[in-house]
Amino acid sequence: MHIHVGIQNLQPRVRFHEGLDVVELGHMMHGFYRESTFRNLAQAALPGSRFVVAVPQAVTDPEWERPFRGIEPEKLRGFAPSEHQERVVAQVCRAAGLLRSQTVLIRTPATFTPARRHLDRLRDFVHLPAWKNLRRVWQAEGVWDAAHVVHTAREMGIVPVWDPLMASLRETGDFAYFRVRGPMPAKLLSELQFQRLMEACMGFRRSFVVFCTLHARADALNFLKFLQNEA
Repeated sequence: MHIHVGIQNLQPRVRFHEGLDVVELGHMMHGFYRESTFRNLAQAALPGSRFVVAVPQAVTDPEWERPFRGIEPEKLRGFAPSEHQERVVAQVCRAAGLLRSQTVLIRTPATFTPARRHLDRLRDFVHLPAWKNLRRVWQAEGVWDAAHVVHTAREMGIVPVWDPLMASLRETGDFAYFRVRGPMPAKLLSELQFQRLMEACMGFRRSFVVFCTLHARADALNFLKFLQNEA
């Protein structure tokens, strides 16, 4: 069992923290970095860093209403198939290549419901040929419960994302991706919560645990200490 710990990064500037080896580039959901920035990030990264690139919300949100990089919203939103979508996917893949990333985060907002038209488009999107060498992980906000996300993701052949502090699922497999918020994000997480996180990881050969709490860095570093004490 290998557990890799990290935090989401929602700012244009990326900070690396000793011991945290997952760097989730959440800022990509709202805007791309320049190619030179990706190169600089790869060069500045600490040894062993594992980058996670993200699909822009302009693609994942069925109700997106603003142009994205000069592309009108109806050409992208809700995983709309088009040459414009292919261009954005190519840019995400390019970023992954520059960062030597193996993982792409697809995070759908509450507007992405379990409607058949949404699922059909998502299925087509995750099976685009451009993704063939990349691991796709999917988190669904809104009305979805974790069990439904797991079932749907596995039907599509992608990796489900959930928070073990909000859903007690006993899943097993080769790889897991957990995004942790917890029920009380204003407080530091407790050892009991860390125990639940570790137990969720035990069913998998390798897990990414990404903290998205208010005190993400402190929670992530405290979880690392907890794992070291449990070893």
